[in-house]
Amino acid sequence: MKISLINPTIPVFQRNYAFRKTRNWQPLSLAIVAGWLEQQGGWDIQFLDAHVMGWSDAETAAKIREFDPDVLFYSSERTDAWELPIPDTSYITNFFAELFGDGGFDPKWVLVEGPHGSIFPDDILNKLPRAHCLLRGETEPVSIKVLEAIGSDADPREVNSVSWRDADGKHHHNPDEPKPLAYADFPSPAWHLLPMDRYYDNAAPDTPFAMLETSRGCPMPCGYCYKQMFGDRQSKRDPEQVLDEVQEVVEKYGVRRIMFQDQIFTLDRKHTQAVCEGLIERGLAPKIEWRCQTRLNGMKKSLLKLMKDAGCAEIYTGLETGSDEMQGEISKLTLEEFLEYRDYGEQIGLPISPNFIFGLPGETLSTAKQSAQFYHELGFAIVPNVNITYPQTRYHGEAIERGDISGTNWDEVVEGAGLVGTDFDKPTIDKLRAHALRMNRLLRWKKRFWGLLGKQYGKGAAARMLERRKRKNPGLKVPVIH
Repeated sequence: MKISLINPTIPVFQRNYAFRKTRNWQPLSLAIVAGWLEQQGGWDIQFLDAHVMGWSDAETAAKIREFDPDVLFYSSERTDAWELPIPDTSYITNFFAELFGDGGFDPKWVLVEGPHGSIFPDDILNKLPRAHCLLRGETEPVSIKVLEAIGSDADPREVNSVSWRDADGKHHHNPDEPKPLAYADFPSPAWHLLPMDRYYDNAAPDTPFAMLETSRGCPMPCGYCYKQMFGDRQSKRDPEQVLDEVQEVVEKYGVRRIMFQDQIFTLDRKHTQAVCEGLIERGLAPKIEWRCQTRLNGMKKSLLKLMKDAGCAEIYTGLETGSDEMQGEISKLTLEEFLEYRDYGEQIGLPISPNFIFGLPGETLSTAKQSAQFYHELGFAIVPNVNITYPQTRYHGEAIERGDISGTNWDEVVEGAGLVGTDFDKPTIDKLRAHALRMNRLLRWKKRFWGLLGKQYGKGAAARMLERRKRKNPGLKVPVIH
């Protein structure tokens, strides 16, 4: 049976104050599905990563029609963007219009997976009349069940976590699968089907790159990430699986830069320790530099040092704001805790870089400027992204309860970016963005001047800022990080 696996060209999205960039990273989930298909045998696989190849919809459609698959498997979003997907569906509908517009192309099954159909299945079914099934939630477990059914001539519309349309046009949404296949039971990605030499991280475009995961799922209560693709419970890869996959991309494809895209890389500290120790024992640590994103609460210095020794070159953490008031609202680290971690990271040569969002619920112009100043002092340019109230997040539910939005479509999500739950209006956001850009220009001059003096602007800033906060508030309780 012939199957086309499609990672579409996804344009940068920018409308109103909503902005989402795209990356040239591997479509990991599609590659895992391809790995499973190869294990089963009997499948002739066409793998098209139109995004990294830079193909137009017309070019991609022509390749699919020429292959003439029995099954079309379309992914609406890359794995690394499932929690913050493009808040739009036009690129999806445009592609389907291109593929099916001339008629004559009629695969037996058209399957669509990804967050868009998981969030608003009725909307996607209405917009894609040629789609037979939407695969909701985490891709691999439902995909395996659906493709098993197709391969055995059973009806995939009877599989849990599938939404579909009957002959009368009525929509059906099967219940979610109560016990999906665990991440440890997924096969490894079929890297050999991907154009591995085309993937890169924007920060190092000439370095061979791979995106991997050691776990999925996030139990934390952040209000802005769409978590339903993976759920609240963490599902882990066996450390030896992770190490085998790292070794494969390093030895076969010359990868030297890796991003572990776990929602929280260090949630299970023993698991993280096993992966790091394995990277060292297998001699992989000197060959690669890797990055991860994680929540620092409760992190031990010994684990940070082990991560550094295992090749970790940077940790991204969701601090999101430099305002004490806003930190109390979003329940992240205290700013003192972050500064402690940042200072220790500097001491061992492991940068700990905070993510940033303007316009979280409760934000005011005053708290936003406090945040901008906090990041500026640390030496970070301010990317003036504003919060997008994603469907099925806590912030989205709270906005519906307040009557700010209806909760039924993407347009209100885009139009309300930065405005929902704040006291901002559009002129205020414009003023704030202009302020951030002025600070960034000033930062470039400071870095240049300090460089002429043989110094690095921002180095040691965390320690100085922490001491200043202690002097300003003698009763301040600063947790000791061990």
